Amino acid sequence: MVGDGSIGPPSAHIVSRTYQIGEFAHSGHESMDFFGTELRYHFRECKNRRVSPKALEIAQYHRALWELRPIAFDPQTKEKLLGVCQACDQKLGWLRCDVPTLCDKCDVDLRDFPQEISPVEDEEAYQFVVGLVDPDPAKKNAARRLLPETWSDFSNGALFDTVVSLAGGLTVDPNKALSSSKHRAHFEALTPELLALAGRAIIGGDKGFARLCERYRDDMEKRPCHFGRLKELGPLAYINYDKHIEPDIRDMLDGLINVNMNITCRDYVRKGLDAGSSMLTIQQLAENFGVRRSILQRLADSGLVPVVRARALRSPVRMAVRDVMPLLLQMKDAVSETAAAGLLGLPLTVLPSLVDHNLIRRLEGPVCGLLPGYSGYSKSSIENLMDKVWAAARPSADKCHSIAVASRSLGAGETPWAAIISAIIAGDAMVFDKQTKRRNLRFSLAVEDVDVFVQGVFKHRHDSLSDTKPPEWIALSTAAEILHVDVAFLSRLAHATPALLAQCGPGYTPYSTSEVHRLAGVYIFVPEVARRSGMHPRRVKTWLRSNNVQPEIALQDNRDFGYLRLAVEPLLDELVAHTAQMKASLTGEADSVRVRLIKAYAAGAGIRATAQEMGVPACEAFRWIEVWRQTGATARRKRRSILDDHRDFFRELVEAKPNIKLTEIHEAITGRGVKTSMSSVWNALERFGLALTNRAPRHAANVQKRLAKSRKLRKEC
Repeated sequence: MVGDGSIGPPSAHIVSRTYQIGEFAHSGHESMDFFGTELRYHFRECKNRRVSPKALEIAQYHRALWELRPIAFDPQTKEKLLGVCQACDQKLGWLRCDVPTLCDKCDVDLRDFPQEISPVEDEEAYQFVVGLVDPDPAKKNAARRLLPETWSDFSNGALFDTVVSLAGGLTVDPNKALSSSKHRAHFEALTPELLALAGRAIIGGDKGFARLCERYRDDMEKRPCHFGRLKELGPLAYINYDKHIEPDIRDMLDGLINVNMNITCRDYVRKGLDAGSSMLTIQQLAENFGVRRSILQRLADSGLVPVVRARALRSPVRMAVRDVMPLLLQMKDAVSETAAAGLLGLPLTVLPSLVDHNLIRRLEGPVCGLLPGYSGYSKSSIENLMDKVWAAARPSADKCHSIAVASRSLGAGETPWAAIISAIIAGDAMVFDKQTKRRNLRFSLAVEDVDVFVQGVFKHRHDSLSDTKPPEWIALSTAAEILHVDVAFLSRLAHATPALLAQCGPGYTPYSTSEVHRLAGVYIFVPEVARRSGMHPRRVKTWLRSNNVQPEIALQDNRDFGYLRLAVEPLLDELVAHTAQMKASLTGEADSVRVRLIKAYAAGAGIRATAQEMGVPACEAFRWIEVWRQTGATARRKRRSILDDHRDFFRELVEAKPNIKLTEIHEAITGRGVKTSMSSVWNALERFGLALTNRAPRHAANVQKRLAKSRKLRKEC
């Protein structure tokens, strides 16, 4: 009890025993006062507890150093700190602190679970690192006595942060991109040996720092994407950019790295004043610049760059760095033919026509020798083309056709993608962006009005219709466009009937252009018939069967049909002419719901969606369209009911008994041998103007409302 009436020690006394939070002046990051040493607050493990079972065997109390994440091993026993209970598999916490040897979740004795031991050879350097942050002032003083004069002006916290950065770079996977080493997983990988190696780099002078550099160089071959300083030293090469380290220390480390690089200049190839004139073998160039050896060998054989050979018959081939380096820089803006086609989403055979239209740029010169296929295109020109297309595309509309489907209306043969892209950029062809996951021209663009799209593309086809010789071999997608089918169907056709469509071409162009055109002249497939006739693909087979035309090709049961073009073309021309005549006849029809729906369908709209917009039942809309297809009628057919002949009989029944019920009338009429339903009797009474007086007012009102709606729909139709 204290003087102010509160229980326990004063608040100031409690605060004095906690870690005071502050801020580093050089970086602005949060810091803490760890027993007189200013450390990064990120170094402290706050939520979870870590212990050393072997250290608890020696003395049963919690060590403050166990709270520092970079200290992943107990300094006394070199044992890996235990953070997860081996019995309950839960992280150790601070629910109870009275018995540090027990798990706070299941009360199991943690001393029964010893961990791995990580021995260290340089005990002096390791104790120096631990002594920098040890709560014991005697150990701090012992660590300070090991410092050389050049490092003596820096604080223990700054030195400890430097050690963590120097050792942390060795925990980064050299096979991946260079990244920071300040994550928790990297802290867990800091063994006593790594900390001792980093500590020796500070207290051991130039030799100690050279040992650390050599350890980084052991992973040189695991960094294939870098060369020079980054390849040799990895994360250590840019440690002078680490803002957590004090600026003066960063400058000192940069000088040490430069000195070490100068000492080892004869052992490793790097960028420098004399690097441009040095002659390196193909193997050295491949290792230091991250280029495949086969590509460099092809470049040497091409004669596009000077090469040097020894007088002996079998000797390494050498090329000057100044000749190869510009080509490597050009490779950043170079893509092969296959990669260019993949970026655009177009066949390989289309790329030359895009070059002719000045849409993309072909690479020239020695850089082509470094690309697969000895040919390539400028990546920046492709990206510029894509940006222009996406800028011209509008947000996706509800009723759109894929541009690959719409392009089939341009006629037979290979799709003129150069003319299509030119029309899109010029604004003559309106396209929409479908926002697909994989953005390319063929699958991400859509067309709303196919006729307007075709007219816009034809304005730019004068260059595409030149007398240029078509390629001898074409890709799968190009062959599918010529046959007006999809890629999946063409693949099944090629595998099921190799005699009709053989795959004999090289690589990605296995189909002969002449064979594909010959096949298109002999056979016509369901997608083309459906597109030209305007009917659903499922109705094509039924329509052709009704005209005594049987399929010549059937890849699967009841699907994937192909027909002889000579048998289908006359029927198709007749149907197209008849459909055009029927569409023309709609011009003079009266304006009604039924006529408007039929006109919308004739213009290409969907039946169900149009019916929903007009408030017409879908079943009624389908019936109207079917009647128009078969007979061309757009008006409602008048039907005569069998009850119309019994008008007088109904009137006599109602006059004789005004409160007669509907069931009684139905029984009376069926008693005369007339088969009808209750609803038909009710409709007949309504047509005859006879009203029943025994109906409930509410029910009668609902019935009259439904009848009025039905009469209105029939009147509009």
